[in-house]
Amino acid sequence: MKTYKIFLAAAAALSACGCVSFNSGDVRVERETAQAMFDDRALTPFAEIQLVWRNYPYRHPTDAIAGDTTVDEKGNFSSQKIKPVPAPPDDTAALLKAARKIFSEAGLYDRKKGRGALRLELASMNRWTYGDLVRSYLVDTSFIFLIPSSLRVNYLLTAELETSTGTVRVETLGQNKTTFHLLLAPLYPFFAPGGKEKGLLRQMLWRSATEVYDRLKRAGQAPAENPAAPPAAGTPAAAEPVQPAAPAQSAPPESETPDD
Repeated sequence: MKTYKIFLAAAAALSACGCVSFNSGDVRVERETAQAMFDDRALTPFAEIQLVWRNYPYRHPTDAIAGDTTVDEKGNFSSQKIKPVPAPPDDTAALLKAARKIFSEAGLYDRKKGRGALRLELASMNRWTYGDLVRSYLVDTSFIFLIPSSLRVNYLLTAELETSTGTVRVETLGQNKTTFHLLLAPLYPFFAPGGKEKGLLRQMLWRSATEVYDRLKRAGQAPAENPAAPPAAGTPAAAEPVQPAAPAQSAPPESETPDD
């Protein structure tokens, strides 16, 4: 093995041991909605859950300059947009399995007794691997051994379903922030990036489940279009328009008969 490969492998090992991840985003589950969801036995669950995971791969700024930027004959610079790619099949299968388990525990998925399909789509931005760090980030930010440096991965989970009032979309946002620094090595077993991402995605699925339940309940309680207003108590069902009273006519005066 060549010397530089040994150095890169050692550097990757050090970076793996010297990083911790933290989660954030709109992933908190409302306790009252969750309790109502668990207690509800009248809601019809979904019979199928579909999942698509589109990933926007990690691109270091220097990679974008080298690979995406072109110069035309007039000297104008142009940059191509980063296109999403499907996530690894194993990651997608694991996430689909987790989604089915969570929605089943929430009472929103039952393959045998359910009806209809719930469509889930996850978009991840800047999701990296240790190989990506070795090729670019670790080389260009070698100062992480002296000054902490962070990478952020953003997630957007969209749930789409059909209700009596039309198509409904529920969006949940999450972020995983990984900070690299050699002194953080003792915390790595507790805040490993892989484990924090898995926990974040599970939390996003639970939040999405409660949001889907809330939208289903709203759609079930929504009034029909142009409903007939029920008559008020003590009011005739069909009230006739009141006609204005005709003015009273005075009787003609009696003619006086002349005295004989």
